[in-house]
Amino acid sequence: MPRLLDGIKEHLFDYASIPTEPDTKLGFEYIIIIKKNAYGGICDNLFYKWMPKSAKKTIPICSRKSSLYGNVNLKESIKPSVFRDLSKKEIEGLLEYLYNRSDLNLTIADKAAINANYVFISEIFLPPKRDVLEHLDTGCVQPRREARVMIFRGAISNPDVIEIIVGPLPNPTGYRYVPYLPKSIPFINRPIDVFDFSIKPLLEKIDKVAGKMLYELYGGRLVDCSDRCLSFNVNSQLTTPLSGVRKRLWFSWLQQFTEHFLLRPVDFAILREVEDNGNDKIIKVWFDGSLFNSLEQTVAYYNTYKAYIVKVPYPTSDTKNDRTVNSRGKPSFNRPLKDPSQVSPDGIRYNINDRHVSYTYWEFDVGMSVFYGPRLNDIRYKGERIAYEISLQELATFYSGDKPQEHVLNFLDTTWKIGALAKYLHPGVDCPNDATFISSSFKVDTQDKPLINERAFCLFEFNTGMPLRRHNGYFKYLHRFYEGVANVALILRTIPTIGIYDYVIDFIFYQNGVMEVKITPTGIVTSSWHDHDNPYSFQVDNNLMSPLHQHLFNFKMDLDIKGTSNRFETIDIEPDVVDNVCHKKLGAKIVQNRFIKRLKQTELEAAYKFNFDYPKLLTFVNNNKKDKFGNLPGYKLLNKGMTKVMRPPNDGNNLAVSWSQYQLAVTKYKDSEPYSSSVYTHSDNPVINFQEFIDDNENIVDEDLVAWVTMGMHHVVQKEDLPVTHTPGQSHSTFLIPFNYFDESPGMSAGNAVRLDPLDLNDKTKTVKIDRLGTKKSDVDCIPKRTYYDAVLKKNPCLAIECL
Repeated sequence: MPRLLDGIKEHLFDYASIPTEPDTKLGFEYIIIIKKNAYGGICDNLFYKWMPKSAKKTIPICSRKSSLYGNVNLKESIKPSVFRDLSKKEIEGLLEYLYNRSDLNLTIADKAAINANYVFISEIFLPPKRDVLEHLDTGCVQPRREARVMIFRGAISNPDVIEIIVGPLPNPTGYRYVPYLPKSIPFINRPIDVFDFSIKPLLEKIDKVAGKMLYELYGGRLVDCSDRCLSFNVNSQLTTPLSGVRKRLWFSWLQQFTEHFLLRPVDFAILREVEDNGNDKIIKVWFDGSLFNSLEQTVAYYNTYKAYIVKVPYPTSDTKNDRTVNSRGKPSFNRPLKDPSQVSPDGIRYNINDRHVSYTYWEFDVGMSVFYGPRLNDIRYKGERIAYEISLQELATFYSGDKPQEHVLNFLDTTWKIGALAKYLHPGVDCPNDATFISSSFKVDTQDKPLINERAFCLFEFNTGMPLRRHNGYFKYLHRFYEGVANVALILRTIPTIGIYDYVIDFIFYQNGVMEVKITPTGIVTSSWHDHDNPYSFQVDNNLMSPLHQHLFNFKMDLDIKGTSNRFETIDIEPDVVDNVCHKKLGAKIVQNRFIKRLKQTELEAAYKFNFDYPKLLTFVNNNKKDKFGNLPGYKLLNKGMTKVMRPPNDGNNLAVSWSQYQLAVTKYKDSEPYSSSVYTHSDNPVINFQEFIDDNENIVDEDLVAWVTMGMHHVVQKEDLPVTHTPGQSHSTFLIPFNYFDESPGMSAGNAVRLDPLDLNDKTKTVKIDRLGTKKSDVDCIPKRTYYDAVLKKNPCLAIECL
């Protein structure tokens, strides 16, 4: 009878009956395995294979077969690299030093208050680029590691914020101020902190005055609410540029606090001021389409017109159209079937040493900024540096609407700490089951022990299902062949969740020297009360709308093409009128296209706004490394996620996102211009103003250049965005593509290519010659390891959800 293969028995939980009749042919035996409820085992319900009788009757588990690849060591190095995030040991040494400095007079995190001095954040402070390159390229001593520390000083007579550089790590001996920032930043301009939302006394006041009204209208309370709570969970800051006053003002929107509360808004909001002592004061109340000066005035209005005001029953578990994020509807398949999944027959093919990644010809260092999010450094291909840094700078969202709280709903997510919120990646959904997870670490305001997000990144190879190249030659007597290779890429992924939106951020490395930076928003849309038609939103449910908004994503790309002496040139495509010598009419013309290289001399010339009337390529080249044909080696920057900002540059909060006016800006590198965005953006002095990077109009010819790339989209919310916006059609990418950098495509060396040539006899094709570059067999002869992920989660739920 057919026999069960020994190598997979442990992977099967239940066996069906096996036929009793033997089945042999030509010295082979037909092995049949039928399984039920397999977890992490072989694919499908029926697995069968012809095997020689003499063959070993086992199927191995897919695993690393070479000592050259699959070497993953994520332990903190005793001597961390210049780019690495702060280690646990360094954070501990840093805090010991800071708390022993009497001049700083710091309060520990557990006792921090708005009127105390305390550490808000700390993270790695990167040394000057020149010093780092001397270390990397000439073997000079590594620059000392230092920490950037932001301190809120609420205990001094004139409260402020300071940023200092502390080092050397792990045993600091001194500090200095960050050189490109003011030594003292006004306290009112501090980044968002927990005290902006410590509103329990305010809730008690609102409940005392308006609790009865809110219960009658919305079925819940703000305090002592049991399972019928109302809560202010969307807060839009009324910034100084929008209010005209230097006060810390917030519009707080009320929701019924169920899953998902963002889709349960009610027609009530407050404008509140957070005073310097941490107390909240109500400035205005929004209710039933109008602004009121006080709670008392609001309640009086309600008592007069309550018969005409819409009531919204508190949702219960049996409420139809519950707006929860649970699967529902008729399943896609008539019976449950497992999804296809990727198998790595030889195990993982990349190496990681601490935070340094190598894969085929690529290598780079991985980091995470607490404010700005993911950062890659020293990105090399075939040993040559392509970029010194590629990093996220800002995730911004600007809303429009017919209510005052919608007018000012602008999110700049750096102020919410993008990096600290990049966590909870789920194997099998967010990343493949065989991905490697990489942690991040820094000090944040709410705790003194290092904040370590175990799953800040995942790293994995991915077969895109698309050829990297292919060609089928079909000319009968000239050349008949097929040649192609699969497009397998390495992806480094992180997914910060900033309150409502999740942003899937991918850094993708292809085997032909191309790199892609890709961002895909998903998550819950911000919703608002709908009571009449308006030009800002469709009505998507009963009393529900979601305002029109624009997503903006900004990235820094510090390119070093064969060194730091680079140029920015555009290849402009223009019409070209030439004589049509083939036409019978003398003097006839024909219009074609030509290109003209245009060198951008200054930063203002290089501030790029896309115009369809003038198509062009954007290239960064090195004039000192010409090839034998006179071509300049370079990389082409292709932004496939462009968006246009139509708001005036100096209107409202737009000064804080002046980078968004350009799809690309190119500036001369300066250590004093590390970021395009500022965590102080809600003030009338954002401290860092990106437009000033351009306005000084420095020469950018044969200089160290930085590209600042903006992508984005306008989101007109539709019913299908409920309850969660799905990812198809939401992705935006910028590519870095070799441009006369290599003599031919480096992708020609990609492994596992296949070429087919016909073998003819007497003018008839008898068979085909198969040449494979790399492995000689195309079939997968192993099964993936079991993951046991559900069991891991039950023991450590904090890997996936916010723990109490």
